[in-house]
Amino acid sequence: MANELSPTLAAQLALGVYQVNSGSDRLLKAFLSNRAFAQGDKSQSLLKAEVGGRILRAATDGFGLCTKGAGLYQNDVFLIFRGTTEANNKADFITDARIGITRSRTGLPVHIGFNHTFNSMLPDIRSYLLEAKATGVVHCIGHSLGGAVASLAADWVAKNTANRAQLYTFGAPRVGTEWFVKSTTDNILAKNMFRVYHRTDPVPMVALYPFMQAPYQHNGHFIGSTEPLASGAAHSMAKYVLSVKEKTWKQLSSIPDQPYNVEAAIENWLQSKTPVTSASATFWRWIDSALIYVLKKVAMTSILALQSVLIGAFTLADKIAYILAKGIELADNLSIWIEHLMRKMMQALGMRVVKAKEELTRSLIRHVLRRITETASRDASNALRNL
Repeated sequence: MANELSPTLAAQLALGVYQVNSGSDRLLKAFLSNRAFAQGDKSQSLLKAEVGGRILRAATDGFGLCTKGAGLYQNDVFLIFRGTTEANNKADFITDARIGITRSRTGLPVHIGFNHTFNSMLPDIRSYLLEAKATGVVHCIGHSLGGAVASLAADWVAKNTANRAQLYTFGAPRVGTEWFVKSTTDNILAKNMFRVYHRTDPVPMVALYPFMQAPYQHNGHFIGSTEPLASGAAHSMAKYVLSVKEKTWKQLSSIPDQPYNVEAAIENWLQSKTPVTSASATFWRWIDSALIYVLKKVAMTSILALQSVLIGAFTLADKIAYILAKGIELADNLSIWIEHLMRKMMQALGMRVVKAKEELTRSLIRHVLRRITETASRDASNALRNL
């Protein structure tokens, strides 16, 4: 594809952009001298973003770069964003933890924390693109938190400019719900979206449903890894650089190690007697697919339950618990899947597994969902702290 970045170059830029808040002028200068960038670009802009909460650990920090391309990319623009760091009293961790749903600048349901950080840079991004007058591609690149912000940037570019957006993410978390994922895939197009993730990187596994990964119904570029999930080693951008070095996009796998999206496979997993543990990356992939599968089965039967996701000032765990509790009251051929799902979660958490569906009250379901969400978030946070 014309103007497509190689995996090696995209990964090098995703790693190099961390220098925008490193405090080292020498390292930043070395990054800005990359041959893909136009040297002497007077309109080049180092982006500062609001990170942290609205009040808790609120900070403004170096976060990204806008610059024109050179050589093969002379008519293009690069928007590159760094991932989570411990700068500013670990304010980035608050950004990551602000799991809730708000509306993006394109009117779609997305993660509150990521959206706040992107919106804080949007005026500068908009001004830069107007001044640059680029006629080519806008390459949006990022690792981890930076990949989430790059996803929002690419979505905005595709819908608000005449430029084609291309998105490159490494170990990025989930940004929005199914509506966002479908819409952004339709606008950017799957062929312009390059999502790279290691099998045992916990960050791309969060936040859990209803958040999803883009592009829609596409596995992305899956890379096998053997590091323990809890170690966080598979999330390192330096490891991603090594994993994609001198490879083409075609050489990077697009097939995960299990058929997580096949309904028959999900049912087999739910019914299996094989013990599960939250320390396994495979468990998290299966449980997310199973949760989506079961919720959709319930929603097809109960319109009232589906509507409850969209109303009220309750947490996502409250809303999902309401739907599942309603599902248990329905036909046995539906409630059995909810029982299987909850038992898998409880076993993975080391909880006493209930034997009768009457024990699965809305309160217990909510408790299990909150614990499973906290466990997934803890693994992702540990990965970020261990970088």
